[in-house]
Amino acid sequence: MQALSQDVIALISEDVDQVKAELVAAVTEGRRGSAALGAGGALGLLALLAAQESAVRALERVWPAQRVVGALAAAYGVGAVAFAAYGRARLRQARAASREAVTCSLDAVGQVADELSSD
Repeated sequence: MQALSQDVIALISEDVDQVKAELVAAVTEGRRGSAALGAGGALGLLALLAAQESAVRALERVWPAQRVVGALAAAYGVGAVAFAAYGRARLRQARAASREAVTCSLDAVGQVADELSSD
C-alpha cells in the first residue's frame, strides 16, 4: 500500500509539473501578445512624431492639405491595425493554451481519483 501511495504521489507530481509548464507557456504567450499591442502603439506614436511635419510639407507641394492628412492617417491606421491583429492573435493563442492546460489538469485529477477509488 505504501508503494502504491508513493506511485500515486509521483504521478500527481508529474501531472502538476506538466500543468505548470503549460501554464507558464500560456502566460508567456499572453505577455508576447500584450507587448506586441504596446509596441504597435509606441511605434505608431514615434512614427507620427518623427515624420509628420516633414511628410506634410513635402506632400503639400503635390497634393492639397486634406489629401495629405488623409493619406498619412490611412498609413498610420494600417500599421496600427496590423499590430493590433497580431497582438489579438497572440492573446487568443494564450487563452486557448490556458484552457487546454486546465482541461488536462482536470482530466489528470479525475484519472487519479478513479485509480484511487478502484483500489
